[in-house]
Amino acid sequence: MKKIQVGIIGTGFGATVHAPILGLHEGFEVKAIASVYRGRSNDAFKEIEVNHIYTNWKEMLDKEELDLITICSVPSHHYEMTMESINKNVHVLCEKPLGISACQTSRMLEAQQNSNVMGFVNFQWRLTPERMKIKEMVSNNELGEIQYIKYIGSFSGYNSLLSQYRGWEGRRQDGGGFLSAVGSHMLDSLMWWMDQPISDVYAELKTLVPVFHGSAGIEQRDSDDAFTIMGHFENGTPFMVDVFYPAVRGNGWKLEIFGTKGTLVMNNDRDLMISSGGEFHNLQIEDQSLPSHLPAPANQYYRGLYPMVDQIYYSIVNQKLDLNVPTFADGHRVQLVMDAVYESAASQAMTLVKRK
Repeated sequence: MKKIQVGIIGTGFGATVHAPILGLHEGFEVKAIASVYRGRSNDAFKEIEVNHIYTNWKEMLDKEELDLITICSVPSHHYEMTMESINKNVHVLCEKPLGISACQTSRMLEAQQNSNVMGFVNFQWRLTPERMKIKEMVSNNELGEIQYIKYIGSFSGYNSLLSQYRGWEGRRQDGGGFLSAVGSHMLDSLMWWMDQPISDVYAELKTLVPVFHGSAGIEQRDSDDAFTIMGHFENGTPFMVDVFYPAVRGNGWKLEIFGTKGTLVMNNDRDLMISSGGEFHNLQIEDQSLPSHLPAPANQYYRGLYPMVDQIYYSIVNQKLDLNVPTFADGHRVQLVMDAVYESAASQAMTLVKRK
C-alpha cells in the first residue's frame, strides 16, 4: 500500500486526535508535526510516533516532502496555512470551520480548484454509522417527502464557563463560538442529508457568560455560547437548529426528521428510532469496534474520523473523490450559511444565504 506522508499543524487536537487516528491507517505515515505556539510541543508528542518536530509550521512545509497537511489550529489561521500548503502542492485536510468568512473560504476553494491538490474539511461526524444510515434513508425516500427537521442540543456547561478561561474560543474574531464549533457540523450534516443548500435563515446568537474573572485577569468574551437558527432549504423544507451550552444541566443531542412516510429520531448521536405512525422502534446499526489501545481523547472521535481518513486516502491515491467525503466546497457552503446567521443575528431579520 502506498504511504501518504503527512504533516500536522497543531499540537493540541492535532497531536491528541489526528495523529493517533492517522497512525492507525496503514496508508498514512505521520512524518512531522509543528506547534503553532512555542513552548507547547514537548508534552504533546509523548503518545505519538513522529520523525520531525517543528516550532514553526512554515519551516515544516519548506523542509519536509509531504503529500498531505492537516491543519488543526485556531480558525483565524486556517486561510494562511491552507493557501501556503496549496502553493506547496500539498493536499489539505483542514479543521472546521474552513475559514472565518465566506470571502476567505471562496478564495481557498478557488485556489484548490485551480491546483493539483485536493481539499478536505473535518466534518467527520457525517461519517458515523448513524448519520450514514440517515443519509441512506433520506436518499432512498424511506421517510417520504421531508416536511420538517428539528436539531437541538443542550449541555451542562455553565460551571465550566464560570471556572476557566476560554482563550480564542471566546473571541468571535478568531473563529470562536459554538456556532463555529458545533453549528458548522450540524449545518453540514443537514445539507448533506437533504442534498440541498440552505436558502434563508433567521437567527439569534447569545453570549450568556460574557466575562470570566480568573487569576490571570478578566477575560471578555464576545463569541456565542448559545444559538438558534430557523430557516429553509432551497426546496422550501423548513428546519430549526438550537444549541444551548451554558445550562446547569443539559439534555444532550436530539434530532427529529419528519416525513410523509415516517418520523426518525436520533438521541445523542447514537440511538436511532423510527415510526411509521405507530410506536417507535429502534434501528440496529452495525458499528465498527473501537481499537482498545486508542487513547483519549482520540477514542471519542474514532467513529467518524477514521472512516473519513480512509476515504481521504483512497480519494488521493485514486485521484477521485468519494461522494461522502467532506470537501472545501462543503466547507464554503457551510460558511455561506454561517455568514448569513451572523448577519441575521445582528439585524434581527430573516437573511438570504448568498449563492457564492
